[in-house]
Amino acid sequence: MRGKFIVIEGGDGAGKDTQIELLKKEFNGEKFLYTREPGGTALGKELRDILLHEKYGQLPLLTETFLFLADRAQHIAEVVEPALTKGVHVISNRSWVSMVAYQIHGRDLQHLAPLVEQAVSVIYKDTPPDLALILDLPPELGIERQRAAGKEFDVMESMSLEARGKVRGGFLTVAKTLKQAKVIDASRPIEEVYKDVKKAIIQAIS
Repeated sequence: MRGKFIVIEGGDGAGKDTQIELLKKEFNGEKFLYTREPGGTALGKELRDILLHEKYGQLPLLTETFLFLADRAQHIAEVVEPALTKGVHVISNRSWVSMVAYQIHGRDLQHLAPLVEQAVSVIYKDTPPDLALILDLPPELGIERQRAAGKEFDVMESMSLEARGKVRGGFLTVAKTLKQAKVIDASRPIEEVYKDVKKAIIQAIS
């Protein structure tokens, strides 16, 4: 039986890493694979350093867009699709949903939406997410949480509060049209959020 492709989405500070660590304690073993975009492959790790940590300096936004697409194409081909074919459930920290939220909405690149949508339709054609959990959080709270944790901001996390608000709007816009999406209020205590995350995943893999 083919595995399920589950993606954990949301703005910076929403608690994706925390929720994934909790999931690893319960949903583990050879039937589960945890990965991320960008960075889930050897090529992806290099692209992550280029994109998020400016390994070669600041990038033009068009270059940024194409490199994110390259990471996702490699990730699906090298990691996700082979695992799903073997019956392994893949849980990914981010996917194309984040790209739409950050690059199209957060970066105000609406004119690139048709290009990105076409590329995404090709890359994920045979591997659409079975469940997209969107952890929703006001951007002000996200920044507050990250600062309290002493987080060193990367390129995307350094976006202005206004841009973060647009990113949040992008996630919620996708959620309205993506039937596999489920929005979860991430402003609540970690344990309450996890109950909803766990319930959704159990339903997806059952």
